[in-house]
Amino acid sequence: MSNFFSASEHSGQLPLKVKGSLIRREDIEASAVEVFGHLKARGNVTAERVKISGECSIGGICRADQVENLGSLRVDSLQAERVTSSGYLAVTQETRCGSFRAEGAVQLHTLKASQAIELRLGSACSIDHMSSDGLVTVVSSSMLLNLVMRPFRKLCCKSIKGTSIILERTRAELVSGEKIVIGPGCVIEEIRYGTSLAVDPKSKVTSAIHVSTTGGK
Repeated sequence: MSNFFSASEHSGQLPLKVKGSLIRREDIEASAVEVFGHLKARGNVTAERVKISGECSIGGICRADQVENLGSLRVDSLQAERVTSSGYLAVTQETRCGSFRAEGAVQLHTLKASQAIELRLGSACSIDHMSSDGLVTVVSSSMLLNLVMRPFRKLCCKSIKGTSIILERTRAELVSGEKIVIGPGCVIEEIRYGTSLAVDPKSKVTSAIHVSTTGGK
């Protein structure tokens, strides 16, 4: 059972579909929330599935089993088992999930994923602190985009932490993990690795520190 959503608690709720423009001041609880137009929720939103094809802003916490963003989603705090985004996603506080996958513009304060993080850079992205108990992957987008925009498709972070980490086109102050691969286009101030480290010659790493399993250097 998901840590973020209990289906049994909300099985009797009706779905909410927004095709025009809707402003809700009270909390929203539904079996599913689908936004094709514009939704402004001033409180919390709780649903088994949240799908955004239009524009949605949530002033409180969004709790769901699955969040799929194809449009624009702005939220104060996000808790979901699975998050996928190919549009614009902005979270002011913490994003906590099982798995996170995005191919678009992302502006997050803190991202914590228990399973995996996959970020394909289709636009400029910023995540202050990013961590996962599994694999963290940041690579160039597979989408055919204007080459003029290529220099802007980067990720800026303060810290990145994961068991295994693969990075491209990333600027970060600190990267820490067991197995780390730094691909092209990265600027990293400090790396702390436990098992292995590979750095592309087209990237810059100021300091690399091997850390043993006991915490020593």
